Amino acid sequence: MEKDTLQAVSSHVSEKDWQMMAAHADMPVDKLKEQILSAISRDAAEPATAAPMVRAAAARMPVLGALKTVDNCKTQPFEVSLYKIVGIGGELKVCGTPSDWQAELKVCLIVAGAKVWCTSYNFDSHNVTVGFHPNVGLAGADLSLTLSFDVHKICLSAAGSVWYIFGKESFDQRLFCIPM
Repeated sequence: MEKDTLQAVSSHVSEKDWQMMAAHADMPVDKLKEQILSAISRDAAEPATAAPMVRAAAARMPVLGALKTVDNCKTQPFEVSLYKIVGIGGELKVCGTPSDWQAELKVCLIVAGAKVWCTSYNFDSHNVTVGFHPNVGLAGADLSLTLSFDVHKICLSAAGSVWYIFGKESFDQRLFCIPM
């Protein structure tokens, strides 16, 4: 890794940040550092002529796990790359009917494939939007996650911005819908 890149990371990420990220990722600090620094090094080595908007737009297609149905609840795992090595992932669990429902969102900030910050939120018909502002030193986001209805589906959308030490990207996108 170039010396300048390593210095940039060191100036943005404290040992406490690395320890917090490693705890969320459930991996040793050294392994997490190696994984993230390798990804940053690969990203920094990309040619400057690459069109980041095209790369980012192509990467934004959510990867959805198998929809699980248990009783009156449906759970959709998901992961989406938002900017270079940074994305979000988790699962949305929706229970009930279109007129009487509740939902739980578990979401993580993902850096270089590692879940470095996680939280959860409970939605209901009166609370359909939540904002999160994770900051882990070398990456962060200002996220607004919203549930909306589309005929007999409940949909999760994400808007805001995501950054890491070499840039920032804004987004506003419907991620997926779950049939009710």
